[in-house]
Amino acid sequence: MIGLRLILSAKPQWAELRAKLVSLVVVLLSHVALAMVPRLFSFLSLLAVLPIAALVMVSTYAFAAWLRRLLHMRASAPAMVISHILFIWGVHITVVRVAIPSLLDAALNMECVLLLIGLYRISYGDPGIVAIKSTCSGALGQTDISEFPNEGFPLLLRVRYCYFCKRNVKGFDHHCAAFGNCIGQNNHHLFMVLVIGFIITEATFTMCSSQYIKVLSRGQSFGFERNIAGNLVISTLLFSFLQVLWQAPFLIWHLYCICCNIKTDEWKVHSQ
Repeated sequence: MIGLRLILSAKPQWAELRAKLVSLVVVLLSHVALAMVPRLFSFLSLLAVLPIAALVMVSTYAFAAWLRRLLHMRASAPAMVISHILFIWGVHITVVRVAIPSLLDAALNMECVLLLIGLYRISYGDPGIVAIKSTCSGALGQTDISEFPNEGFPLLLRVRYCYFCKRNVKGFDHHCAAFGNCIGQNNHHLFMVLVIGFIITEATFTMCSSQYIKVLSRGQSFGFERNIAGNLVISTLLFSFLQVLWQAPFLIWHLYCICCNIKTDEWKVHSQ
């Protein structure tokens, strides 16, 4: 009986570990595919190769998603986010840092460390869970608030039920799959700080890698894109720049929602 219990308790742990391993493989495959872009299109400028890099990224993730469905395997979005950060940091430490000023090197290292700490805190922190008996069987937010402390009617309206986590969250904004947790009253400020942190970190890496390319390609008329280090630096630069391109509007949209006092789950109602 004890052995059976141990086996049953180990199954969820193995499933979680396998999802993280699958995420790591997907991230590595996406960066390997992206590293082929500067090698195959070395005759194009970085600006011209940017749409090709975006198409390769989308195609790689679409293929990985199809393959996971075919093999009945799932991936962990938080593990993918962390893997991307570690990959960027690894390229910086092993390749880029030798050709940039020490101040930029220290800045990027500190940004990566702070991002990882922030990701841990938001993934395992309390978003604002409240003890309310849920009666929701339809639309989000249909909850029984009779047992909730009387803290004011406007606050009660912001208590929402998350179908992913199966819990009620005070100040519920949305469930963030990338961070593996709900975004609520207790961690919304950390969510915004992390979004800004991602933009700053990726922009800093773009600056550092551009400096590396400028220094290492100086005096070389050809061949820089043909070596492994050059491929990794250019492809990771393209990845970081593409991330900033969508994260900047994403941040602006969330700032607009904050200014208008609109939660993400209320956006559809507001836009109608």
